[in-house]
Amino acid sequence: MSGTPLSQASAFVEGLLQALRNNSASCQSEASVIAYNMEIKEVVSMTSLTSIQFNSLNLECAGPKNLGLALSLVNKSQEENKVIFIITKGKPSDVQLYNEQARLCKTANNNIVVLHGNIEKSGDAYNNLTDKILPWENVNLQEIVKSIFGGNEIASADGRAYLQDLPKVIDIQI
Repeated sequence: MSGTPLSQASAFVEGLLQALRNNSASCQSEASVIAYNMEIKEVVSMTSLTSIQFNSLNLECAGPKNLGLALSLVNKSQEENKVIFIITKGKPSDVQLYNEQARLCKTANNNIVVLHGNIEKSGDAYNNLTDKILPWENVNLQEIVKSIFGGNEIASADGRAYLQDLPKVIDIQI
């Protein structure tokens, strides 16, 4: 992914991070951001949502889409109760590893959402991973976050959202 699609994906990540920060049930969560192509790169290691400055991230996502390799990194994490967002425009290149790692992700009962920029062409490649495969067009990130975490977009007097539920771990993959 490069050019306009990468810019769109980056905007989704930035919007997703903002929606997570603004939600009362997810605002105290931790997140990591993993870019994947021929290699995987954890561009943000697991850290508090409030610490991530996404506009300073340098993402390069051209080449093969080795999502299986990226999911293997997520599956190695000892964190529980993960929510995984995958932002893509294609389908996995490392099909065998992807299928193995997708099965492990589902077995671990992770909550997985795929935001897809070309869902008509290759969105069905994610059916074995999740039933939450959404097109980029008209996606409402606040509603997606609320459907997963619950909570509200209620801010305290200092502008921060109240924490109502236990934090969850969030992995965002581009």
